[in-house]
Amino acid sequence: MVLKKIVGVFGGDPNKREIEKLSEIVDEINSHEESFESLSDEALGAKTAEFRQRLEDGETLDDLLPEAFAVVREAGKRTIGLRHYDIQMIGGATLHKGKIAEMRTGEGKTLVATLPVYLNAITGRGVHVVTVNDYLARRDARWMAPIYQLLGLSVGVLQMAARTENGQKAFIVDLEKTNAREDLHQLNLVSRAEAYKTDIVYGTNSEFGFDYLRDNLTMSLAERVQRGHYYAIVDEVDNILIDEARTPLIISGPASDNTEGYLKMAQIVRALNSEDYEINEKDRQVSLTEIGEAHVEELLGQTLRDPDRPEDITPEQARWLGFLEQALRAQHLFRKNKDYIVQGGKVVIVDEFTGRLMPGRRWSEGLHQAVEAKEGVHIEPENVTYATITIQNYFRMYEKLSGMTGTALTEAEEFDKIYKLDVLPIPMNLEYVASKENSPLTIVETKDAKGYGVQYYAKRNNPDRTPVFWRRQDFPDMVYRSEEGKLRAICREIMHYYILGRPQLVGTTSVEHSERLSNRLGAESLHRLAQTLIIRDAWIEKNNKSVELEIAELQFLNRPLNELNIAEMRPVARQAGMSSTNPEDPENLKRLLIILDLEESHADRLRAILQGGIPHKVLNARKHDEESQIIAKAGAFGSVTIATNMAGRGVDIKLGGELPEEILADVIRVLEKNGTPEPWELNNEARLKLLRELNADQIGIYEESVKAFIDYFDDMKKVRELGGLHVIGSERHEARRIDNQLRGRAARQGDPGSSRFYLSLEDELMRLFGGVQMEALMGRLKVDPSLPIESGILGRMVEQAQERVEGNNFDVRKHLLEYDDVLNSQRNRIYGERNRTFDKVDLHDDVIDLLRTELQERIPKALKDEEGPWKLLAYLDEVQPSMSFEQEGVKTPSFALQLIIDEALNQIGDLNDPHKVKEELLKIASEALETEKEHLLKTTQGMLDKTEITIDQISAERGEALDNYFDGLESGSSEEEGAPMRRPQEILDEIASLVHTPLRLSSDDLRLLPSGENEVKKTLSAQVVNTLKLLAVTRLIGTLERRLDESLEMKPGQLMDLEWFEIANGIMDAATALLEKRNASLLSPQGQISQNIDNILAKVAPNENEEYRMADLLVLMGSGTKLAIDPRTHQRGLRKVNLLNYLFVAARLVQDTPVPEITKNILDHLEETRERLETAWGKMEYDRFRLTGLPLQNLDAKIKNSLIEEMGEEDFASIETRQPDDLNSEQREILTITLGNRIQNDIYRHILVSVISELWVDYLTRVDALRVSIGLEAFAQRDPLVQYKSQAAEMFKNLLSDIRAGVISRMFRFQPRRATASTTAEKNVSQGPGKTPPPAATAAQDHKKKRKRH
Repeated sequence: MVLKKIVGVFGGDPNKREIEKLSEIVDEINSHEESFESLSDEALGAKTAEFRQRLEDGETLDDLLPEAFAVVREAGKRTIGLRHYDIQMIGGATLHKGKIAEMRTGEGKTLVATLPVYLNAITGRGVHVVTVNDYLARRDARWMAPIYQLLGLSVGVLQMAARTENGQKAFIVDLEKTNAREDLHQLNLVSRAEAYKTDIVYGTNSEFGFDYLRDNLTMSLAERVQRGHYYAIVDEVDNILIDEARTPLIISGPASDNTEGYLKMAQIVRALNSEDYEINEKDRQVSLTEIGEAHVEELLGQTLRDPDRPEDITPEQARWLGFLEQALRAQHLFRKNKDYIVQGGKVVIVDEFTGRLMPGRRWSEGLHQAVEAKEGVHIEPENVTYATITIQNYFRMYEKLSGMTGTALTEAEEFDKIYKLDVLPIPMNLEYVASKENSPLTIVETKDAKGYGVQYYAKRNNPDRTPVFWRRQDFPDMVYRSEEGKLRAICREIMHYYILGRPQLVGTTSVEHSERLSNRLGAESLHRLAQTLIIRDAWIEKNNKSVELEIAELQFLNRPLNELNIAEMRPVARQAGMSSTNPEDPENLKRLLIILDLEESHADRLRAILQGGIPHKVLNARKHDEESQIIAKAGAFGSVTIATNMAGRGVDIKLGGELPEEILADVIRVLEKNGTPEPWELNNEARLKLLRELNADQIGIYEESVKAFIDYFDDMKKVRELGGLHVIGSERHEARRIDNQLRGRAARQGDPGSSRFYLSLEDELMRLFGGVQMEALMGRLKVDPSLPIESGILGRMVEQAQERVEGNNFDVRKHLLEYDDVLNSQRNRIYGERNRTFDKVDLHDDVIDLLRTELQERIPKALKDEEGPWKLLAYLDEVQPSMSFEQEGVKTPSFALQLIIDEALNQIGDLNDPHKVKEELLKIASEALETEKEHLLKTTQGMLDKTEITIDQISAERGEALDNYFDGLESGSSEEEGAPMRRPQEILDEIASLVHTPLRLSSDDLRLLPSGENEVKKTLSAQVVNTLKLLAVTRLIGTLERRLDESLEMKPGQLMDLEWFEIANGIMDAATALLEKRNASLLSPQGQISQNIDNILAKVAPNENEEYRMADLLVLMGSGTKLAIDPRTHQRGLRKVNLLNYLFVAARLVQDTPVPEITKNILDHLEETRERLETAWGKMEYDRFRLTGLPLQNLDAKIKNSLIEEMGEEDFASIETRQPDDLNSEQREILTITLGNRIQNDIYRHILVSVISELWVDYLTRVDALRVSIGLEAFAQRDPLVQYKSQAAEMFKNLLSDIRAGVISRMFRFQPRRATASTTAEKNVSQGPGKTPPPAATAAQDHKKKRKRH
């Protein structure tokens, strides 16, 4: 960009040179026109196949460009009656080169795009044409489709989710199809993938972006719809790639349908006491005190964290803590009718800055659900982000990108830095033609009646210089001291031009400003404005005062119109010699006509607006479809349209308005009926001339349509004579191109038109950049607020302010891009892994590598744990639990159980000796119970020791706080004698809040409290210590009882008089006695374990596999039942319990084993388990296929190929027509192994994709939170970007580790459903014979959730 500026200084205008260079290509294109005109439609269409062949033979698209563009021009002439101008050819070449073509509104950008679209579509890779709204997507696709279809190309159209079955469908243009509904006319509904298979796809940026995100959420390649990102042309490129660049596309869905937790926790939080929580208003946080946590646990009926290992929070505890955090915030920080209101059974957020309601917006992370629970309304499920990408980052993925707009040059640096896009300003066709040598046109410069400059085009050979085409007349900005003065001036100008009949487009910078201006055009406001105008004018005339300076007597008239009181106005009117203040009175109306620079003939129209207001349309950028169609009519006679600057982009405003298609159709019928040959081939001017020659009988029933057609052209003529469309800017936008875009609405394709901007020193842009100083100067000079400053200096000042804002915004976006690049690279890595998972045929090695890596990292760390290897064995039990597949004859014991099995088999030797078996089993049971008892008692002692330290620390902290407070009481008793005495209860409440403990005093102690008596302090200190002790004991006993599943028969309140060591000894004695009693009971001859052994030895049939038999014996021996209360039915019943925990005895077996050896043993065990599971799954799938009754030739192609590799092509061919039952044992085994391998591979693919997707969704939430919080690093003198990159890299590293752990946690737990004859028959109907469906989980089922887009 800097180099270009240097070249521009020393080497002339580089843009002009580029236009001249492209003009040479245009000459070559033009040289083909005559020869292509002679081709038939078939021959012209055959050019596409020819170009494709030449492309395959080595020619490039640049080589083909002149001929291809000439072909498109000819197709345009034949199909839609439009011939590409030379300047449009230059625009098309610019787009093909991957640049931005800046072309004025009305220069035919839609037609221009057909040139590079066709050229790049012949590659077969698909071209995307991006529009700003759905209406333009389908309009442009239908409009240009005849060109493409003549040349053999197909056109697809994407539309918003509401029209396309939630984004699952799209359209293909079918010119033969008709429909009364515009949004379905000439459109066939097809699958999304089918639409993307067309050569050219039209759609909005959001639809393309959402499809990309959805494609990366699919669970198979077949579900994807996009073909890649080869070439895109972005219409209104500045709007999409600059204004909406930071807009995130988000696919979200419910995180959980469970809302009971919010209701439960809302009830609990309401029951808490003030000492249970602390509120930090500044940080907007609420936290529980220790007492509060105990209170919540009591109300909830379960612990929120394990006192032994508070850092190890279970998923269930984490869930409840999440509910609790949001319930506390909802209850104590968010106020009804301040932060939100309840309306129609919904919680609606109130914007904290504007006070406006924001329906549809929701607080995140469960807060909105917590507020809904608090208010007792229906709780909507919480949403979570599944995938997200910004518009900016999506379009940076395209291999080639280009764009069109009328305003891009002011943002050229940003386009270059972020998108590597150059901007080429392309002159208007008229300018281009006039600049040519021997051009028939010349530019004439003159002045209008008020001295403003005017430019127009005239015939060079016309001595009178009669205007043929016009250039837009941009009047200088009008700057007012106040916003009120500006609004009045705008309304005056609207009144003036409306009465004349000149169409006007009024641009605003926000929907709010549009509505405010709309209210000013109502009858009441205009009536009051007219009163101020006539009173002021009459008073100045009567008193012969200067209009430029402030007039003290009239200053009240400058107040906002709604604040003016007619009672104040009447005396001033009488002083001015007015008998009435009614603007409609003849004398006043005459004066008002003069003020508004109108003729007496306009009196009726003026009176009408004073009575009924000015009819107008108010548009904003929310309703794209409606706006695009209405703004096209903004050029009609007398129309007034108020719109945000961005409303209706991409739609031309035609003078006279838009001619309805049905009227044109009726006119053609009339002409055809009266003998006009091929009236559809005529232009509208010729049709108008013929219609004027027809009488009423010849027109017949189409009289209204013909009249409307004639009136349309009469109005168009009137509008042109009045000066065309007049654009009023009510405020300068911070970006110059937005102002230019608004101006560009006028003077389309040489039509007359003008623009003027109105500003006030109170406008935000003016206020930020010098408006205050200017206002002070104007105040000192006593300039009247109702008078404008019309100065080129002010205009330049505004533009300089805009440049500074644009530069600042660019810097912000450029800086944010560096943040985005971090997530982009991570997104590419994750999506790349998903793609590789889909593409790779065999994933066994990948999964084994993940397993090996995870265990080689985890095992050495776990074995260093001071508590021994039991945690490692617990982890392995969680990863690979014991499972039994009885029908398939396969068992997969966990690693810990396998250790016990191997040890038992070594000790017993012969399983056929029942006495020896029972003796060894009892020995194992005894060791299991004893090791568990040792562990529990050791853990209990550790908890007691830790709790004692905690109590001492907290007691010391709160004791110090109590001492400091009492010191303050003593010192304050002699000071401030005149201060009012505080009530003792207030002081006690304050102390209780300080030490986070509920405190009570006797009446005597309470009286002594204000004086700070030491005895009172001792009493309070004892209460603090006892409360802490009670809390600790309550939690300890509750935790132990839940672990032991038995009551310790200890009441915490009865232990408070004991010293801590006495309490600790009592708890240890009770726990020891309980465990010894339980163990003795279970191991006694009449105990449940002995009975279990006797029962299983009598019932369990001998098994050829001793390992499997021992597994059954150990599992059944440790199973039991216990009488319990069902929490749902509240009735007594038996529940299954595990009597034995083998982890600790197994830990003893490996505690002295070297790390390399145990690592190898674990890996060998898991690999063998994997093979057993493969066998089991193979047998399941074999049975499923056998039940179909189909021969092997109906198997999936991949399975058949695997069988051919195993058996050889000849051997497989000999059995291909057989059913599984007809195979010999060797062939069955090969089939079973092959099926098992395939199913296991499919399971691994499913697990990999699922885990990557799920954890990526969670990661997006966390990295977004990091981005929000990282700004605080700046306060610590750190670069936030550096910190963000560092922390995001660490988070991503953890994500990859979590993915690995997630895959491992599922790979041994995932089970396919076992097929039955009925389910197999049902599946055959739906998916065809022998096709293996994706495995369905029974142990780890993935639940699909509805996704929403934002």
